[in-house]
Amino acid sequence: MFLNIAYITKVNVASLNGGEGTGGNVTVMKKISNANGDEFAYVSGQALRRYLKETLMQLGEQISSVDEDGNPTIEENGKYPSLNVKIDDKQRKKIFESVCDLDLFGYMLPKGGRRWSPVKVSPLVSLLPYKGEYDYLTRKQRVEDETKKSGNIVQVEIDTLNFMRGNMMINISHIGNEINEYTYEVKEILTPEQKKQRLNILLDAIKAFNGGAKQARNLEDISPKFVVIAKQKTGNPFLLNALSVDSNGNINIENIKEALSDNMTEQYTIGISKGIFTNEEEIKSSFDNVVTVSKAIEQYKI
Repeated sequence: MFLNIAYITKVNVASLNGGEGTGGNVTVMKKISNANGDEFAYVSGQALRRYLKETLMQLGEQISSVDEDGNPTIEENGKYPSLNVKIDDKQRKKIFESVCDLDLFGYMLPKGGRRWSPVKVSPLVSLLPYKGEYDYLTRKQRVEDETKKSGNIVQVEIDTLNFMRGNMMINISHIGNEINEYTYEVKEILTPEQKKQRLNILLDAIKAFNGGAKQARNLEDISPKFVVIAKQKTGNPFLLNALSVDSNGNINIENIKEALSDNMTEQYTIGISKGIFTNEEEIKSSFDNVVTVSKAIEQYKI
């Protein structure tokens, strides 16, 4: 069983994921282009997974780290023993119970043993083109003569007053279970109660989702402001291309209706935050189950 979580978030002023530098005093953000040459802000999937792990850590969950040699490790009683060893069933159970990220996001260990990720994410992509806007900062230079203070002006690319679209696909049946990638044999690692707790804390993290580059001075909220959650048998993210917002802040309702009618879903819920989208009232009257984003996510806890 899968949870398909398609969402839109709103960006005010942000540079959420840095791109490769072009030289000089310009800090660029990641962007992609369409066939017409329009540029769109982009946050990579690996960055989003990192932000999600950090949100889980903020909620009190332990996540794995790496030692000085780059090997994965788990904190135990203030110590960090390396996982650069061959993993047996006892060690695997300890890994699943100790840290949530190796269960939820998969792993590939140095001495063998790997896991498919039950949680898959799409990159965040802006729905409106990048407008070529910049923020500015000054890099101070130390000088011996205080009367000759100087500094370099740095340009930082920023995305402003935009919407971004993303998708998460959660394979509920794989959380807490080891899946043989050749035979697809399922070996239960966590108890049913532990699996429920892990899915529920993941959903809490999606509600409180936060992170991104340049947050010290461009603090941004990347949590969902509009979400469509579908419970389905397959892992097809059919809602990903159904979400769009026009320049007036209207969500395209017909695309969502068509996607939901053409795909087999056991259940779906729509969540929307108040005061973000222009056609909020039309959305509420167009679908049966429309609640707040928080309540929409809560409905899928077990």
